[in-house]
Amino acid sequence: MFGWMQGKKQSRTRSPMPDRYAGKPLLILLENYVLDCIGALSADKQTSIRQIVERTYGAGPDWKHTLRTTLHLGDTLDDHLREMWTRNQEIAKNAAHSLSPEDFARMVVDQNFAPLISDARSDLAQYATNRV
Repeated sequence: MFGWMQGKKQSRTRSPMPDRYAGKPLLILLENYVLDCIGALSADKQTSIRQIVERTYGAGPDWKHTLRTTLHLGDTLDDHLREMWTRNQEIAKNAAHSLSPEDFARMVVDQNFAPLISDARSDLAQYATNRV
């Protein structure tokens, strides 16, 4: 369990958090990756994310494969995320709570991919400094 139930009676769908994503484009990509794996990413969003990944990392067989390869993530990640989603939905149900796909995606990324986000921000800052 991710600790999402600590002090929460019920999950609330949050409004957009622009500060959360400021300067962290990889955070957006990873959250959408999780959402796609659990079947909660709309076709329009899939298209937008695919275009962003192609523009940023180059074209590949599919945008998720490109991200996995670029970020050195395992090929079993999609299955693992689906299993985590199913397990956490059951935990929430048994505790009379709800867990939105968006909250799940944020938690998974925060708890499992934080070093990637930090590294990406450091690389970007160093690149910007060297360009000046």
